[in-house]
Amino acid sequence: MKNGRIEILQSSVDAVTQKEALENIRLFLSSSAEHRIVTLNSEMIVACEEDAQFRDVAAAADLVVADGMGVLHAASFLRRKRHKIFPDFVNLLLTIFYAVCFPKKITDVLPEKISGIDLMYAICGSDFAKGKKIYLLGAEEGIARRAGDALKNKYPHIEIAGAEAGIWNDFSARDNAWLIARINVKSPDIIFVALGAPRQEKWIVENLPELPSVRVAMGVGGSFDVIAGKIRRAPKILQAHGLEWLWRLLQEPKRIKRIYNATFKLSWLIFRDKKDNMNE
Repeated sequence: MKNGRIEILQSSVDAVTQKEALENIRLFLSSSAEHRIVTLNSEMIVACEEDAQFRDVAAAADLVVADGMGVLHAASFLRRKRHKIFPDFVNLLLTIFYAVCFPKKITDVLPEKISGIDLMYAICGSDFAKGKKIYLLGAEEGIARRAGDALKNKYPHIEIAGAEAGIWNDFSARDNAWLIARINVKSPDIIFVALGAPRQEKWIVENLPELPSVRVAMGVGGSFDVIAGKIRRAPKILQAHGLEWLWRLLQEPKRIKRIYNATFKLSWLIFRDKKDNMNE
């Protein structure tokens, strides 16, 4: 997968459709090795600029998908030729306008948005998930179990091997060893980790070697909250136009700093990066 990656600032993402991503995951599950999937969103691109460890963890993943229209927008803008008439800043505004009003115009570099929750649903709904054991780790007490029940009701052919709350955000080495042993008793093939980025990606890369049965590990952020019904997902029209961030902000105003990083800060970073490259 890494040969087909597109660079966005100091991050990279695979130029794949969801169908292609699923085909890779099918191969991952049939192999004898462990594999990590990163669902890269705009906020994570900004985090990679500031956290070298997270940047390395994301870059070394076996599959990195574009989780959000902002990622497609960034890739499109950075590779667009400098306009003869419009200055870079106006070109950036035009790209944002296209992203919101005409989202298909920004699929010239990355073919499709693949959100973490959609990929999670797609994996559970696939034929290759039949008979596979799935473990859910993360979110508040009881949420992982509710999400597991909801997934089992939606996809009866899967097996939810276990569900553990995300009280392990700042656990000790002793507690982590207990958690690893608890997971290994269930021998899952797939583990979805909802500890929030970059903590979930770091936890996976540090602990996956200790989970010999796991073939696919994927960070899924707040997906358990949505699947369990704690948080309502944005209407499809807002999803299609890259406005899920606005919906989340209205539901959770405390996310304002994260929303700022994923929108305004990322826009400034890609604008500055393109301008610096033009001046070289």
